[in-house]
Amino acid sequence: MGWQNSTDSRPQRQSSVPWGRYLAVTVGAVMLLGLTGGSLAWLLAGRHDREALELLASTDPEARRVGAWRTTQHDSMLHSRRAIIEALESRSEAVPAVRESYVHALGRTRDADCFPLIASVLQNDPDAYVRHTAWIAAARVDPEGFRRLAAEVPERDEAWDELGRACAWLELGELRGIDDLLEWAAAGEVAQQRVASLALMRGVAPLLDAAGRWPRAYVVREGERWSRELVDLVAARLVGLDVQAVADQIAPSVERAAEVRRVVRRLTSTRDRIARLLVAIRG
Repeated sequence: MGWQNSTDSRPQRQSSVPWGRYLAVTVGAVMLLGLTGGSLAWLLAGRHDREALELLASTDPEARRVGAWRTTQHDSMLHSRRAIIEALESRSEAVPAVRESYVHALGRTRDADCFPLIASVLQNDPDAYVRHTAWIAAARVDPEGFRRLAAEVPERDEAWDELGRACAWLELGELRGIDDLLEWAAAGEVAQQRVASLALMRGVAPLLDAAGRWPRAYVVREGERWSRELVDLVAARLVGLDVQAVADQIAPSVERAAEVRRVVRRLTSTRDRIARLLVAIRG
């Protein structure tokens, strides 16, 4: 009897029942994710796709811009991306800022099938800022196609078009547009200064840093406009530096870092989907 009393675990089993059930559900959910991860991701992506479609169909231009941004957050937003493509092909979107968001979203897909449409926007859209974004998108989805296009399309006497070309070359690790970017960062319109500064921050600052020539006294956050003093100092420190050689040397490291960022984004997206599923199960 003493042995039976000392090992009687019924009270402990009773107190652990809720946790046991929760643990079983959690383990079951994880197993379900492991067995049907592709199907679950497809179902969740379908929900995001529908939400983006609703935004893209809104009469509010800002909602349509948000819808375009939503399509860049997941890989399987097929229907909403098709809606963007159809809007650009039919030229039914009248608001330039929305068209710019659509072109940017297609560029983020890095889908070469989108290149002909992007090239058409680049050459025919009446808004210079939309064309600027199309240059960058073209470089992202089809680098070789972009190079052919850059050689064939005459340069326009329009700052945003020139700025778009320079940013696109820098996107590919080619530094032929640095002087133009420095000029716009120093003396362009406010929006042009911001865009040029961002391109320089992403594409030129790492090269100067790798060469030991970045001015340590300056701490600039991504998205901030560079001061005229910083622009002049960077221009001076580029003198005598084979910046293209530096870019070519560190290109593999830059690409590995970009791939790590893409993997982190995918893992974060998967983590969020699992968290939402577990919340739904517990609810």
